Amino acid sequence: MIIRSTINNIRRSPISLFRPSTIVHFFSTTTSVHNAVVATPDEFIPTTEEQAKFLQRTTEKPLFSRKTYLIDNYKHLNDTNQILLFVHHNNLNKAENKQIRQDLTKIGARLTMLKNTLYQTYLKSSHEQDPAAVGMTHRNKNANHPLLPLFVGPTACISIPECEPAKVQQIVKLLKKMNEKLIVVGAKIEKSFMNRLQIDEFKDLPNKEGLQGQLVGLLTMLGGVGLVRTLETPGHMVYLTMEQRAKDLDPSKEE
Repeated sequence: MIIRSTINNIRRSPISLFRPSTIVHFFSTTTSVHNAVVATPDEFIPTTEEQAKFLQRTTEKPLFSRKTYLIDNYKHLNDTNQILLFVHHNNLNKAENKQIRQDLTKIGARLTMLKNTLYQTYLKSSHEQDPAAVGMTHRNKNANHPLLPLFVGPTACISIPECEPAKVQQIVKLLKKMNEKLIVVGAKIEKSFMNRLQIDEFKDLPNKEGLQGQLVGLLTMLGGVGLVRTLETPGHMVYLTMEQRAKDLDPSKEE
């Protein structure tokens, strides 16, 4: 009854190929579906071309299984956030969990608990168009990824949609008040992977708008003629160097 009611609700809502939360949102709150198939494509009637495309996928695990849902969710998390901070959590009680989520929401971030083995499976196939597709696990079983060593012990992810160092700084300060119940161990920032020391350096940087302002100020200080000279200098020096080398090789040549 729960499944059919949920499926009927889904049919009335648009979905995206890698936004599985709208398809099986009840997975995270239903304890009886952890490793079971909770629905089948036959029970889901597509109403849009996008939904029909979703049903055409051939996945490693059943399309409507929790494992496929989680890998799809990890891909969506990666594709829609420019900053992912990975943290180890230690004995976080219910009240602390609720409080930290509320505090992160105020900053513009979100906490997601991860299933280590499945996230590692996703990481190995994260370069694939559909990491959950059939054959991806076997094809990439020996693949390496810089983030794989982080997943030792209970791990969570704090996601930030925009690349804003100031928000990372706010989050780091917030986590310090948690008495080591949440510890930052690494990060993915845009296409770069950072350790704790690099994160400490990154959080003190200005945001993109600030860097652009500094660049505009620098160009303004250089001025028109000064800027042209600055831009022309490397090419001019290369030309003189090549010309002198040509004369050294053939002193009789004047051009």
